[in-house]
Amino acid sequence: MSPLIPLTGSVAFGAAGQIILKYGVSLRKVSHARSKSASAFILLWLACFGIATLLWLWGLKQADISYAYPLLGGGYVLVTILAAVLLRERVTAIRWVAIAIITTGVILVGTGR
Repeated sequence: MSPLIPLTGSVAFGAAGQIILKYGVSLRKVSHARSKSASAFILLWLACFGIATLLWLWGLKQADISYAYPLLGGGYVLVTILAAVLLRERVTAIRWVAIAIITTGVILVGTGR
């Protein structure tokens, strides 16, 4: 199996976890009545982080760190897109340009084995 599969899964679970954590802590700020709901989101973040870590370890068994580590840049892209879509965060044009540059680097690393 290609190491790209667990490494990509790790990045995806890590990005999802960041969005879940942001949403969970935002609930805590809104109301103490939502504290239990926020705690559930924080536990879900912890589960995502655990899965991401296990997938990362699995991918590292199969790939060089010089190949794997730059793929983490894909997390920046995914978190920003998810934040804009799901959390309705405003992302400026200069951030999108930076994300395009990061994406280009991730693609070059991913295909330049």
